[in-house]
Amino acid sequence: MSRRQNPSMPSVDFGLLLVEGGDEVAICQMLAGPASSRLCCWKADGRDLPNLARLARNDPNFLHARSVGVILDIENSVSAAHNLATETLAVLGAVSPVVHGVLTGAPRLGAFLSPNGASLGAIETLCRRAVRDQRLSACVDQLVGCAGNPHATHGNARAAEDKGWLRAYLGMLSEPNLRFYQAFEHPQGIDATHTAFASLRAFILAL
Repeated sequence: MSRRQNPSMPSVDFGLLLVEGGDEVAICQMLAGPASSRLCCWKADGRDLPNLARLARNDPNFLHARSVGVILDIENSVSAAHNLATETLAVLGAVSPVVHGVLTGAPRLGAFLSPNGASLGAIETLCRRAVRDQRLSACVDQLVGCAGNPHATHGNARAAEDKGWLRAYLGMLSEPNLRFYQAFEHPQGIDATHTAFASLRAFILAL
């Protein structure tokens, strides 16, 4: 993994976010609002979060991190996501299993497992719940049904359906090539203030 893909850690007090990719970085910054200026977001190569944590730990400015939050998708296994989060935070000194959404220790360490710590899915699951145009949402639901629920046999069915659904929804907007984090700025896109993001926003702001 290249360290150069991520910003330099500040030499002053900050909260560190470790996430799976660039889309997650953008969403977290959007949800943090003005508080994003006090955060540093690093992205992994896919789900290689333990290696990202090692790189973070070895950065000279890591000593200024007041807290570290890991955000990852549960996808198709709650237990596997918990284990990955626990392994990642152990690199940084955590000695107990992860409790979803809870920051403990010094520096404070914790993880948020999307969508809610207990259900299969991904951050796209939250984005799907937060779309602004309910008429268009119903149309996409009909499309998925008409297509025969094509992701039902996918090994990661819940997350695959939500990601496919969101792509279909965004493809029907006036700007059809938006990445899903860009849709937060579109009037029919995703509502960053929606209650679907309440727990994730609270976790980010607690950093």
